[in-house]
Amino acid sequence: MNTVNLRSEGIFKLSQLKLEISEQGNSLVSDFLLGLGSLGVAEDIKQDNMFEISAYFPMESDIAQVMSSLKEYLGFLKESIPDIKIGQITVEHIDQSSWQLWRSVLKKIRAGKKVIIRPPWEEHQPKGEEIVIEINPSLAFGTGHHETTRLCIEAIENIANTKNIHKILDVGCGSGILSIASVMLGVVDVTGFDTDPIAIRESRKNALKNEVLDKIKFFCGYLQSAKGQYDLIVANVFIEPILSMREELRSRLLPDGILIISGIPHTRRDEAVRGLNTAGFNLHNELREGDWVALEFKLN
Repeated sequence: MNTVNLRSEGIFKLSQLKLEISEQGNSLVSDFLLGLGSLGVAEDIKQDNMFEISAYFPMESDIAQVMSSLKEYLGFLKESIPDIKIGQITVEHIDQSSWQLWRSVLKKIRAGKKVIIRPPWEEHQPKGEEIVIEINPSLAFGTGHHETTRLCIEAIENIANTKNIHKILDVGCGSGILSIASVMLGVVDVTGFDTDPIAIRESRKNALKNEVLDKIKFFCGYLQSAKGQYDLIVANVFIEPILSMREELRSRLLPDGILIISGIPHTRRDEAVRGLNTAGFNLHNELREGDWVALEFKLN
């Protein structure tokens, strides 16, 4: 889930914009709202393949203009996707006391067998082989509280336990959580990239906090800029960019390498498998939590 920065100085009141939309448009609308200046977007699955999107804007934002732009974009989506379902748009103001409720929601959480992810206000003393990662909820995707992040960490851990992974590429690194977890799970050469400079800034801050910044190469850009080939590529992004990058992903994967993709609702699992099959990938393993899946592929 995308969340806004709980420690942003000077943010005492926010405008929260909410709407429900069917699965075909949730990722498109989330990206559009971020482009309109949202501090962050949260997505929650409702019933009947509907998603509730909550976007947060500073009080000084022209929310009327945001609403106008959003309604125009939703009209375009209705024309482009005839069976899309869109609910009403609502706006409410959140003061500091309501904002602090995030602290009661975002608690430490386990991902895989070893990894514990905690926000700064939660403590955890590691037991046995446990690995503790501190992630400050921020403008970038990836606090560990979304199923897809946990699934990716579980997949990385499982693979690292059974295969020598020297080089990993984190596609759309967001908060940097998967890159950080990879280093802590023993991967020696980690590269993470994102097209959003805010995400790269947050990734570096989180890696520094967890004392692994010197072991990760972060860059702002696109997959074409990644150098060389990798034992493991992980892409926790939406299905549309995954499919658009499939040929490039193939060229960046070593012959015996593994590709992990997530950000995939289980209802689109077959679509993802078919799409990657056309680029020469075969499904090797899959993990599921709730309504989300992580899929592991090998090359033919």
